[in-house]
Parts: sequence; structure tokens; C-alpha cells
Amino acid sequence: MVTDAWDTRVPRASGDEPTVKERKKQMKYILKKNANMLILVALVLIICNILKALHPLIMKSILDVDITSKETLMRLFFAYFVVHILLVYSKNARNSVINRTMSKILRDLRKKLFCHVLKWDMTTYQKYNSSEIYTRLTADIENVSSLFLGTMQILLDDVLYIITVVFFMFFADIKLALIGSIAILLNAVVSYVFTQKVAICSKKILDKRDKENRQFSEMYNKSKLTYLFGLQKKNEEKICKTMDEELVYRKKWIFVESFIYPLAVTIQAVAIYFILMYVFHVDNVVSLGSIYLVINYIQKCRAPLNEIFTQLEEIQSASMSLKRINKLLNENGKEDIQKGEVVEDLKGDIEFENVCMQYGENKVLHNISFVIKEGNKVTIAGKTGVGKTTLANILMRLYPIKSGKITIGGKNIQDVRIQDVRKNISYISQTPYILNDTLKNNIILGDETITDNQIKKVANEIGFEKVLNNFSNGLEEKIDRSKLSYGQLQMIAFLRAILHKANIYVFDEPTSNIDLKTEDRIQKLIDKITTDSTVIIIAHRKSTIENSDKIIYLKDGMVDMIVNK
Repeated sequence: MVTDAWDTRVPRASGDEPTVKERKKQMKYILKKNANMLILVALVLIICNILKALHPLIMKSILDVDITSKETLMRLFFAYFVVHILLVYSKNARNSVINRTMSKILRDLRKKLFCHVLKWDMTTYQKYNSSEIYTRLTADIENVSSLFLGTMQILLDDVLYIITVVFFMFFADIKLALIGSIAILLNAVVSYVFTQKVAICSKKILDKRDKENRQFSEMYNKSKLTYLFGLQKKNEEKICKTMDEELVYRKKWIFVESFIYPLAVTIQAVAIYFILMYVFHVDNVVSLGSIYLVINYIQKCRAPLNEIFTQLEEIQSASMSLKRINKLLNENGKEDIQKGEVVEDLKGDIEFENVCMQYGENKVLHNISFVIKEGNKVTIAGKTGVGKTTLANILMRLYPIKSGKITIGGKNIQDVRIQDVRKNISYISQTPYILNDTLKNNIILGDETITDNQIKKVANEIGFEKVLNNFSNGLEEKIDRSKLSYGQLQMIAFLRAILHKANIYVFDEPTSNIDLKTEDRIQKLIDKITTDSTVIIIAHRKSTIENSDKIIYLKDGMVDMIVNK
């Protein structure tokens, strides 16, 4: 079996942190997946840094050349111009290649995670909310891409440039190179202290801002309580205190950035200036061009040093993002819809035999046993929370059962392909699932065999044609669920279920938000179109229950009573 670094088929406890070995595999996976692009980035960064370091070196030669040697001077100016042009283009190439590489890494990671999440079973889906998944697919993946490109930028851009600069300084003058190296080291210390102070202040500011938002949200959501107990003044003082605390850290941040760092840089520059002037005074061998070269290199090293420490902070943040992404990728709850026996036409008697079901530690169904004859209309009744909807969920294999078995036509549905089980069952849930799409696409769900005339015919039979006629674009109207009533949304879901021909129909409270007149029309339509099908209705209305061949009453997750009519 061929696997990749992100393969999740190896059993692992849900939510376990990936090991160092696993992270290395994942990094190798990304490096291998984008090897050509990353090599190109490396080459462009190396060329760009050499050109950046070469630029001041040519200027040194220009300053040191004998002015009377016009031919040599012109050659040096030409070389300076050529290097300058190449430097401009190399910087643009660097940015272009880095952006293209980052885009590819982002796409690959997002695609990998997206496809993995889509294969989850329902149990795994319910462990996470949509906002958490969205954050992993966007912000966290961007951070992870920065982990690799940031590391490369530190090693091949910033560090390489500083090494090249030090080499060229020693090539120009050893004494000045030693002074320049000391200056660069001082720059490194200043940059490190500065970035650490700024990072601490920034984190404190963000923490206080989050606290403010939480406080305001709590106050707003509990506004009635605030008015009843006269807490306005106390709440005001509470949030203003947090704002004052935020202002303290913001002032510290401004002070460090606007005063401390410039002061440190200035003192450093003045000290180096006097040292260089002293060397130039006592050692006449040292040229003006060499002094220019060292000063220029010292100044140009400041930005890479700041970038190194900034990138290190971002890499640390990216590592946390990698942990969060790994948590999703290490989920083993994978649904294989192709696994099992192929049964295109699944029908027959439905039998529940000693079925037990639980969500985590919560036991929902206990030894459920009953038979639903093929072609019968059966109602599952009982109070809220007794397990009625759970029965529908496990029949469609949305959740696994703990013990027992469910058969359709004598076939254990656990042995049948999931896609075949669901293809033969048409379902309406308690909550209408509406896509951000046209009315037609919400009904047909990709089944192009369903025609507009078929949709309109069924809509007319259940009284939905009035709503349909109000849409200016008819079936091509984009659905805005905020402008439709819950009952109308439910009727759209009903249209969807009816038009997808099936051997078994499961309706979970299909008429709970529909008026009695419309309910009567729907009941008649159900009777009409399901003459050869098995119908399971989860309901509490008396009218629905009375129109059934069998009523199965549930209580406390068990079969309380079965009434045959």
C-alpha cells in the first residue's frame, strides 16, 4: 500500500498530537510536492543576495579609483548600472517566484485537508463546528505555508546575505571587517531585544482587545439582566478598566518603536562612525571606498536582522497552526461509501434486531427490535429526545450502531455499500437543509433527469405553486432562506425527497410547520406516490399518526408499544 506523509490510515487516538517524526514526514511531503518550485526560490534568493552585496562593492571601487583613469571609471559605472538593473529584476523575480510557490503550497495543503474532511463520517463531523474547520482551511494553512517559506527566507535570504556581506567586508579590509562584524553583532542584539519587546506588547494588546470584545458581548447578550439589576454603571467601569489596561501596553509599544529602538540605533551608528573615523585617521591605507562599503553593509544588515527575529516569531505561530491542522488530518473517522456489497435495488422488509446506539458515552437506543413490512406506512412516535430521529439516522448509516443489526430485504445494511443504502432512501430531516443556490438546484441536487415540468407538477399538487409564481426567475431564483418561512423551506425539502424516487421514504416531522390544509394535501400526495414504497414517518400530530399501518411508540430509547392497524 502506497502512503504519503499525510496518510491517516494508521490508527491513532483521536486528537493526539503528531510526533516529531510525523512532522518531519509532513515537511518532507511538502518539500517533495513542491521541490521544483522551492529549488527555483532558493536559486533566485541566492542570486538576489549576491547582487545586493555586490552593489556596494562596485561603488567602493568607483570611490577608490583614480579619477584620471576615465576608462576604468566608465567601466565601473557601467557595471554598477548593470548590477542595479539586474538587482531590480531579481527582486521582482524573487517576489513572483515566492508568491507562486506560496500559492501552490496553499492550494496543495488546502486541497489535502478539504478532501480529507469531506471523507469524514458523521460522528467525526459533529466534533467540530464549521468556523473551526474554516479557520484551519484558511488562516492556519496560510501560516503553515509561511513556516516553510519563512524558514527558507531566513536561511537563503537574510542569513545568506549577512554571510556574503561579512565575506565582502573581509575581502575589502580586515580591520574594517572586524569593526563591521562587531557592529552587525550589536545590530543583532538590538533587533532581538526590540522584536521581543514589541511581540510582548502586541500580544498583551491583542489579549486585552479580546477581553474587551468578550465583555461587551456578554453585556450585550445579557442586556435585560443589566437593566433589571441596574448594572449599567458597573459594566461601564469594567470595560473601561480593560480599555485603560490596553492603552498602557499600547503606549509601551509606541515608546519602544518610536523612541527606544531609534535611540539604540543612533547610539550604535555614532559609535561606529567615530571608530571608523579614528581608523581612517591613524591608518592612511584605509580608503574612503572601504569605509563607505562597511557603513553601507552595516546599514543594510539591519533590515535582514529584524526580519530574522520577526520570521522566528511567525514560525513559532505557524508551528501551532500545524498542530491544529494535524489534529484534523489525524482524525480516523473516514467514511468509505464504496466499501461493501453492491445492491442497486435495496428493498424489502426492514428489521431492527436488538439495536443499541450511543453518541459517545450517551446511550440513546436500547435493544430496539421491530419489523416494518415492505410497502407499509409506519409512524415512529414518542416524546422529544426518545430516539426517533436517531432511528432514521442509523437506518441511513449516518451513524454506526453499537450492537445488533438492521436488515433490508434480509441484507444487513452494514454489509451493503453506504451509497447504495442512501440511494434507496429518500429523506426529509427536521431541519431543512438549503443550499446557497437556485431553487431548482436545491430540489434536484445534481439529478438532471428531474425536469422542470415534474417539479412544477408536484409543487402544484402540494400548493407550493403560489410561492413558486412569486419568484421573478421561477426555478432559477437564487434562494434567500431569510425571505422564506420555515414552512416554505420545509416544502422545498419535501419536493426534493418526493422527486428523488426511492424504495424507502423517511419523513422526520415533515408537516410540523405547515398548516393543516397543506398537510392534508401532502398526506394525500404521500399516499399517491408511495404506493409501492415503504414510508417511515416520525411525527407527533394525531392526523399523521392515524393515517398509518403501524405505530411504533418509543420511550426512554426503547420500544414502549407497537400498534398494528
